[in-house]
Amino acid sequence: MNAFHAIVAAISLWMARIGGLMLVGSSVVITMEILARKVIHIPFSVGTELSSYALAISASWAFSYALLNRAHVRIDVIRNWTPPVIRFALDVLALGALGAVALIMAWFAWDTVDTSWTLGARENTSLGTLLVIPQGLWFIGLVWFAFVCVEQLALVALALMRGDRAAAAAMVTTPDVADEIEEALDAVDAQPVIQR
Repeated sequence: MNAFHAIVAAISLWMARIGGLMLVGSSVVITMEILARKVIHIPFSVGTELSSYALAISASWAFSYALLNRAHVRIDVIRNWTPPVIRFALDVLALGALGAVALIMAWFAWDTVDTSWTLGARENTSLGTLLVIPQGLWFIGLVWFAFVCVEQLALVALALMRGDRAAAAAMVTTPDVADEIEEALDAVDAQPVIQR
């Protein structure tokens, strides 16, 4: 199971990196578009369309990476005042709710992709993009996110069946202040020392 989880984590990392490259690429296109308008006086407008696709795709492709790194935002005011057993139950409930939302989003995204495919829908712009392409990539990210949520819930259940509550808690709890300080110190220690 550890090898399978390592593959899931690696795929999630690469999807997040590709999503980041999409955002960088869209910012380059927008910059070129602005320069072409101001310097060469050539009006063209594809940056807005491409950046909206990049934003939707990169977000859905990064959701699973954020989940695996416990980076999704939670409002945990009540959670922090509860005993550890209830806190753990709330964390599992939050992961389950996130998985349910991911499945619902993927379900409705499929409906959108299927409709665009059936209609042969194109964007009403100069590019005339087949909408099934960006929507399909967006859908892939949402399906992967839902899969990773289910995989995490399964790993938590397996850890609990083995009696390893610490491993189960490590998968679902949000980092506290001590964890964040330790992560920041590790990042500082990893930086090369520059001699002056």
